[in-house]
Amino acid sequence: MPMIERAGARIWWETRGHGGTPVLIIQGLGYPSDASWRLLPGLLTRHTVIVMDNRGAGRSSVPKEQWGVEAMAADAGADAGAVIEAAGLGPAHVIGLSMGGLIAQELALRSPDLVRSLMLGCTSPGGPDAILLRPDVAEMFNELVALPAEQAAWRSARVTYSEATPAADIKADIDVRMARPTSREGYGKQLMATATFEGTLARLRDLRLPVLVLHGTSDLIVPVANADTLIHALPQAQLHLMPGAGHIFTTDATASAVGAMLDFTAECESRVPVGAAPGASWSHPERAVNDAIAAVAGEAH
Repeated sequence: MPMIERAGARIWWETRGHGGTPVLIIQGLGYPSDASWRLLPGLLTRHTVIVMDNRGAGRSSVPKEQWGVEAMAADAGADAGAVIEAAGLGPAHVIGLSMGGLIAQELALRSPDLVRSLMLGCTSPGGPDAILLRPDVAEMFNELVALPAEQAAWRSARVTYSEATPAADIKADIDVRMARPTSREGYGKQLMATATFEGTLARLRDLRLPVLVLHGTSDLIVPVANADTLIHALPQAQLHLMPGAGHIFTTDATASAVGAMLDFTAECESRVPVGAAPGASWSHPERAVNDAIAAVAGEAH
């Protein structure tokens, strides 16, 4: 299996499919790459998909030393950047989900030559500028560290999915994750890396790449107001809201999310020829973010 050695960690990755520009998916806190299973069928119709396990999850190792988000992203010698280089397919469209969105932002800021575009899902700028989850939800996530993996997954499902998510869909997701459960140590170290991340907001204005921000309006983990923060900070961003979807919008609104991602990558490639510098010749779309959030949130109620 493909592995890279990176800063005391062994990072697992592989490619799926054989056509189109590459898309890298970076998963969230405690999630192995297998959790991307609902996105793959749609993305593979147009792209080669690179999946990776973050350090501390899946088939990647749990280093003895604590690490930060920066180490998971930073440059071509760090985890996500090294995976893109190892794949040898050129700059990638990068999907970052939740904690993976923090990693994706850091990667794009430090190594924009490796990133064709960003798709930031259910995430925030991190650090002091992130709009936090409710205190009771935060406390629950701190308690998950002490629970067995499957028990923790079911307990967190109360807030990671919307109230309307079918139980069968939740079970299918958890079954996939439990095939390669994250250890308590791995989860705890990822949680610490996220909690101590200093954030990206002050630097986002310098990011000259096209960005798609995706968010469920019923997200209890990363409130939808974080999408507003991101969209106003990024010079070249679009917003896709999913009414009523929770934090795991990849389950709650799979078709909507994948459709938006494919439309976005097609638009990027129609404006920027393959082989051109990432982010070149991209015009800023008109945005009315506050109105959009209010309108979609209203439809969901």
